[in-house]
Amino acid sequence: MDTDIGNHSEESSSQLCAMQIDLQNDSTGNDISSSKKLTKDTGPFSVQDLSHFLKTSSSLRTQIFSSSNITHQDDNEDEFVIKSISNGYVSHAFTFKVNNKFIDKNSRNEYFIKVNKNKHAKHMFDAEAIGLHALQEAYGDLVRVPLSFASGYLSQFDDNQGGWFLAEFVKMKKIRTKDSNLRNCQFAQVLAKMHQISAETHSRSLHSGQYGFHTNNFYIHTEQDNTWQNDWSHFFIEQRFKPIIQRMKTDPHLIDDHGKNMELILLCERLIPHIPSFLASSNQVQLRPCLLHGDLSSQNWSLDKQDRIVIFDGSPFYGPFEVDIFTMPEVFISAYFDAIGGPVEGYEIRFEVYNLLRLLRSIIDAGLDTWRPLIFQSLTKLLTHCGAWTLPLFRFPCGVKIPVDKIKLPSSTNSTIQKKNVVLLYGGGFCPIHLNHLAVMDFVADTLEKSPYEFEIIGGYFCPSSQNWIEKKLPGNYLPNAYREALLMLSTEGTRWMVDRNYSLVNTHAKNIIKAIQSSYGTDFEITVVHICGIDAIHYNGDKVSTQYPLVIVDRLEFNGETLWKEYIQTATTKNRERLIWISPWKGETRSSTMIRNLLTNLNDNNHIETSQSLQNLLAPSCIDYILEYKLQKWFQSHKVL
Repeated sequence: MDTDIGNHSEESSSQLCAMQIDLQNDSTGNDISSSKKLTKDTGPFSVQDLSHFLKTSSSLRTQIFSSSNITHQDDNEDEFVIKSISNGYVSHAFTFKVNNKFIDKNSRNEYFIKVNKNKHAKHMFDAEAIGLHALQEAYGDLVRVPLSFASGYLSQFDDNQGGWFLAEFVKMKKIRTKDSNLRNCQFAQVLAKMHQISAETHSRSLHSGQYGFHTNNFYIHTEQDNTWQNDWSHFFIEQRFKPIIQRMKTDPHLIDDHGKNMELILLCERLIPHIPSFLASSNQVQLRPCLLHGDLSSQNWSLDKQDRIVIFDGSPFYGPFEVDIFTMPEVFISAYFDAIGGPVEGYEIRFEVYNLLRLLRSIIDAGLDTWRPLIFQSLTKLLTHCGAWTLPLFRFPCGVKIPVDKIKLPSSTNSTIQKKNVVLLYGGGFCPIHLNHLAVMDFVADTLEKSPYEFEIIGGYFCPSSQNWIEKKLPGNYLPNAYREALLMLSTEGTRWMVDRNYSLVNTHAKNIIKAIQSSYGTDFEITVVHICGIDAIHYNGDKVSTQYPLVIVDRLEFNGETLWKEYIQTATTKNRERLIWISPWKGETRSSTMIRNLLTNLNDNNHIETSQSLQNLLAPSCIDYILEYKLQKWFQSHKVL
């Protein structure tokens, strides 16, 4: 899909792309400046730029004048009249007329052209042309599909400077004409016939019963994998749904949004195991693959001046017919179902799954951040439907909310032994988290639950430092927040510990955690937050480690812990000394984040197996998988190691 927005209120409009949403005016009424986003992503391209390009591009001029004998030449006259018809979100879109003096009377004189300065633009436009041709070949007798003429590079010297796409200009009726119930019903009946014809043709093809397409295509700038698959659920999950989740995790352009995307990532990952049951159907008609438009909505079909249905801006592939109709108006959907003999049981929940993907793409690919509430509504509905919403968020906490799902209920007030209810709080850089961090939490909890302390450890939190602090500590060699926290959260999976991502001051952390726990379990019991740090924190930043709150200091083998502890406790008042606990000796292994960073920096094809084995002693398996899957070692290799 290549999304461009035209002026649909004009008497005529071009063969022009539009999303399922109006990018100029989203559902919340917020103005979305697509032109600013477009300029940022692909660079500016004005009418004047196109005018110059039309005069100088030999490949484009060949396409325009190939069927015409130029009848007039006058350097003082313009060959073209150009009109910008879009604040296009992905590509700059224009129409232009060729001055009749420069062509013979039988030549085409109006064209539609898109220009995109993304380095992959030519590839994207080639895929669009292939898609238009496939739709034309399959459905040309029933609907009008604009002709594509050619595509090319903006520069004959550098293929990375962008590309252009030349197509037929189709004059269309006013948008209100095709929005009537009658027109929607007519199109629905035609689409049902289109799907039926292509399904029958596909059933006789080499890829009978399979889902996919013979080439990849695009949704905005994102390439879609259309590799043929026998199972629709597998195709949808692996080649549509998971890629958008992966982009939220790893795309450098989205890394700054990782904090607010985390909750979406986690809820979507919880949903994935249930998607096959949503999409499964005993009705073979529902699952029968047909050639889909692939991005159908009310914005990318219309009527030409002869009242013929026009479809455009598709990302075609073979899939179930419901993928083409779920975004359409209710009157359209009802008419479609009437045409095929009624709806297929369970269609509503399948529509919701497809709509969730559309909404996710809207915020990730189109930047429509105001649509987030709709995504949470969709996820809530789907997870509730499959019974997964009531389960605790087992894997990661949601967003910046403080999780409490692993809190152990405090001691009963009727107990003969009153224990102090303690929550552990372990702050630090964690760049990245490793097995010693977990071992320290376990070690402290085990120690404090025994004599002489006899505390009731009801839970514990890792509290990662903000990225600003990490940048100061490790200039040039810090792992960006998104990746660092993902590793931290993966490490705590399956343990009794949680992650608080509020980046607060120490005492604010403690207050927020107590408030969150008491909000869930009541205020009839007292909670004490005990902070944890290693003796290395005293060694490097002793003057900054406060003695004003309960603090456990854990020994580390490579430091003279006892001496450091004695010096540190002398700085505390008598009252504050009662808040400090020294735990020694530390009998765990010696591990550090620096060791991990060094291993990743030196990772190459020759030592891949050896390095992976070394990492197993430092990191949880899920963290190693994450590092290798998203190639985080390349990030370290491009930066200086301290």
